[in-house]
Amino acid sequence: MLHLPPLYPITDATRPEPLSAQVKRFGDAGFPLVQFRGKPLDAKAQWTELRAALSEAAANGGWPMICVNDRADLALLATREGLAPWGLHLGQGDLPASEARKLPGLAALHMGASTHGASEWDTVDAACDHAGVGPFRGTDTKADHAAPIGLVGLRVGCAALRNQGIAPIAIGGLTLGDAADCFAAGAEALAMVGEIHRAADPAALGWEAQRLRWRVRPPFQRGQGLAIIGGSGAGKTTLGRELAQRLSLPFHDLDGAIEAREGRPVAAIFAEAGEGAFRNLESALLPRLLAAPAVVALGGGAWESPANRNAMASAGFAPLWLAETPGRAWERAGRDPNRPLAQDQTTFMARWAARTPAWSRWPMILPFGHSSRELASALID
Repeated sequence: MLHLPPLYPITDATRPEPLSAQVKRFGDAGFPLVQFRGKPLDAKAQWTELRAALSEAAANGGWPMICVNDRADLALLATREGLAPWGLHLGQGDLPASEARKLPGLAALHMGASTHGASEWDTVDAACDHAGVGPFRGTDTKADHAAPIGLVGLRVGCAALRNQGIAPIAIGGLTLGDAADCFAAGAEALAMVGEIHRAADPAALGWEAQRLRWRVRPPFQRGQGLAIIGGSGAGKTTLGRELAQRLSLPFHDLDGAIEAREGRPVAAIFAEAGEGAFRNLESALLPRLLAAPAVVALGGGAWESPANRNAMASAGFAPLWLAETPGRAWERAGRDPNRPLAQDQTTFMARWAARTPAWSRWPMILPFGHSSRELASALID
């Protein structure tokens, strides 16, 4: 099933802040996914803001990922300009997801739907991999909402969607106080408009929601091997060491293991043998680090290899995506002579965007500005 962040911010066109600025603000706060909802703006105004938001995200390593609400036409325009969004959320009165997927360039998008009752929970378009379940309660941001379903309805709807492999998203007048109950009812994420826009610190809201979801659905089991994946500069090695110490497991850094075996730094291997030779070393050495439960930190490109992913699966390790913002990662790693693939910012960001789809298939760890020590404590708690 699709993995989603615990909180899913939605833009609000009734606010004075431009929609593109809202998307950037949530992305900078640490949210990896934002829904672009442009109502009640006209099509031209929505397109202007969506184009600006997608352009900004593309220059920032594809962060945040953007899901377009309702407007398949705008998603199509964006795709034609090389600015394909992450997904497209379609309501009951919109173009069916299976038809939208046939439009040029939209086949790879994540399709979402809105559902409000049993007849819709059991008949979600097969093209969808996520769906809203609600409204949980009435909300001023959607005057024409259906009858609220409450916690009982949410539980039934989430179960129906999960049985179909569809990630359920609770929606409708939600606050942080609802998070624990919604996660326990089966929601993968909480869509928010009002509370997250009113919050003085949206990152703090996201952090608390993440902690609450981990308590309901821990992303790994005690004693299980862990693989920390993600981009260069995300903090994988530091977090891996913290987790290994607290879980009483060995820690392995794949890049460090390669350097020890070769007797030279990664940068020298790249310079003297090339990236292909380095990738072969990753695949050759990784299985040895998976022989027993441990915490293993992988280099940014290691997860691209199917052989490496298969080795992790065979060993029973749980992959965890350390989803740091690309901007913060660049501040840490950019132009570090020991990181051969972090010398040019534009190339760094393009590589990050290209690798994100493979990382995002797994449970995410969102720092929201917190240290590795705080992350490890929250995960183990």
